[in-house]
Amino acid sequence: MSGKDLECFIHQVHAEQRHEGVAHVELRLSPRRFVVDGLPFAEFLRIAHHSMRALENPTLRGVLLVNRDSSEKFTEDCRRLLPGLPPTFVGIDLAGDESRYPDSSRFRNLFATARESGLGVTVHAGEFGNLDGVWRAIDELGAQRLGHALAAAGNRSLLKRLRDDSILVELSISSNLALGAAASASLHPARIFLEAGVPLSFNTDIPIESGSTIPQELAVAADVLGLSTSEVVTLQQGASRFIFRRSARR
Repeated sequence: MSGKDLECFIHQVHAEQRHEGVAHVELRLSPRRFVVDGLPFAEFLRIAHHSMRALENPTLRGVLLVNRDSSEKFTEDCRRLLPGLPPTFVGIDLAGDESRYPDSSRFRNLFATARESGLGVTVHAGEFGNLDGVWRAIDELGAQRLGHALAAAGNRSLLKRLRDDSILVELSISSNLALGAAASASLHPARIFLEAGVPLSFNTDIPIESGSTIPQELAVAADVLGLSTSEVVTLQQGASRFIFRRSARR
């Protein structure tokens, strides 16, 4: 993977999202695959920033993605770079196989530095992992948003915490079905979240696997939730208050 690949990818996503009528995009970008192939970390950040900063209709911002199986050295490299992250990067995410790497405690310092640097925090948790992983994402890493969080649907205390603390659940229903995280649309817990008052947004996650677009995802969500498409669009528009905006360093 080269810097040119990164630049092309960002512009392709932008064109795709413009076609789908999206107003604002937060794109998870994983530096590791580029760094492994020889692109210096600083150059990865420079190219991504240069590619995103002038894009409009929709605006496009980056979320730095760190994998759960990352080495301690790579994680520390990320931590050192966070305070000087370009302004087009607005958040950080922890992703990867929870079942193999359930312990998120070794990322505490990384995410503490991210929060101190004014970055928003989202964590993939509870898609294939258990309930404990969702609690850890909130209490250990300070997650303001959660990717999937399906395991939380079975726990009233956690649902209440998500509602009371206004922690957004980023749902990707087509992806959950494609990967087997949910057995069927009728068994998907999206409605449990909705009825519990948990904030929701709807996302494609891995369109290369699910084949989904944002308009299709909203239609799927409407079917699962028993709502009209316009009602789901209203939910999606309401999620705009959870957009990550780089805050002043605390």
